[in-house]
Amino acid sequence: MPLTEDVIQRAAPDAGSLQNGRDLVRKKAFSTLGVSEDGTWLLGNCKGSGKEPYSVSVDLANDSSPVGRCNCPSRKFPCKHALGLMVAYLANPGQFGKAEPPEDLVAKREKQVARAEKKTTEAPAPRKVNKAAQVKKAQAQRDGLDLLEKLLIDLVAAGQWFEEGRLDRLDRQAKQMADSYLPGARVMLRRLVLLGQEDGLPEEERTARAADLIGHLWATVQKGRNYLDDKLSADEDQAEAEAVMEEVLGTVWQLADLKEKGYTRQDLNLLELAYERFDDAARAERIETSHLLDLGDGSVHAAITYRPVKGLAKIAEQPSWMQPITVLEVAVYPGFLNRRIRWEKGAEVVQPLEKKNLHLKQAHALAAPEFEKVLAEFRKQLKHPLAPREAVVWVRCQTVGKVGERVVVEDAKGARIEAVDRKKDYSNVANLVRAAGELRKQPALLARLFVLPLPNTIVAEPLALLSPEKHLRLGL
Repeated sequence: MPLTEDVIQRAAPDAGSLQNGRDLVRKKAFSTLGVSEDGTWLLGNCKGSGKEPYSVSVDLANDSSPVGRCNCPSRKFPCKHALGLMVAYLANPGQFGKAEPPEDLVAKREKQVARAEKKTTEAPAPRKVNKAAQVKKAQAQRDGLDLLEKLLIDLVAAGQWFEEGRLDRLDRQAKQMADSYLPGARVMLRRLVLLGQEDGLPEEERTARAADLIGHLWATVQKGRNYLDDKLSADEDQAEAEAVMEEVLGTVWQLADLKEKGYTRQDLNLLELAYERFDDAARAERIETSHLLDLGDGSVHAAITYRPVKGLAKIAEQPSWMQPITVLEVAVYPGFLNRRIRWEKGAEVVQPLEKKNLHLKQAHALAAPEFEKVLAEFRKQLKHPLAPREAVVWVRCQTVGKVGERVVVEDAKGARIEAVDRKKDYSNVANLVRAAGELRKQPALLARLFVLPLPNTIVAEPLALLSPEKHLRLGL
């Protein structure tokens, strides 16, 4: 297997574990290093906190998902010792002598292979549905929607929603939405509370943003009742309805559910254009997103991991891919633009580096040549009251430059979109200007479209710029 830095980074549960593994290599904590004759096993000992060194191994049979094993007490998988062993081999394979794994490790691999084969050949057992629990949950959701309706009427009628006492009450009522199985309503109420508490925000902007949140909550009440009754609006398809159910009513999709409903695609070739992470205070989660371009039809998908801020160590980071990948079967969530995608861990196959330029040419050719069609699709999404208020798009630019103090991107027909930053401590726009100076010939731009509340205009946050020869990421 071609062990690479990219493979090790994807295998690591978080950046801290990988750095700790590198530190172990730097401190020369490893000894008795060995690699099997067929190159699929790495073996070694690592000095730890105990009297005896830890026994570490890495199984490289799966070329996209190495399996690290260690007798240390760490709950992270793979642990820093297994990561360090891979780093040591990548840095200096010559220091690894010939060594074969003991029988117990070989037996573990055989069991793992058998489980994987059984999973692919046997049909999954039918799941048991607790109908009484479903009825009870639906009634709790109806009660929660009734409560939310009264709350919104009182909120609008009283005015001055951002007074401290009213914000405290809203915060308590947000927790009630969680008790009523309405996670979407809870998050929106928390966003309203955080908006009211934000210092230094102009009054007009606070009011405009609050109006949008209150409108979203009101639509939650109306649409939520319809979804509980299995009713669709005339202008809404089933995929949109199910996407909103996930957000509003807390539907948790399992891969089997998505496959059963037909939300799967085969043989996807994907290229990661950008990777983002940020802490969402309203959700109390860290959201990590890999923006992936489908090299078949040009769709921009999102592979997302939600990690509770209070339990980051318990959930592995969202992987990032510096090389193109191929996945045989992908679950594609219902929704609007930028549908979320998921697949079984380790199911992706990383393409060789020498093919990267070919993929860059494919990606560049798939960018929308004109802005208007992309903007029309985004406006259509905005018409749905519960759809995301932003979309990541892939467009081709004729030029990138300044108009006065503003930075704009322009297509071949002269249509323009203003480029803006959303972070206060980092400028993607400044990176865009520098990157455009390097990639001059009609580069393709990955950008997040959203609406500025006061002028009510669509603007773009730049995320990546790409030519047929080079790919530059513009964010952190």
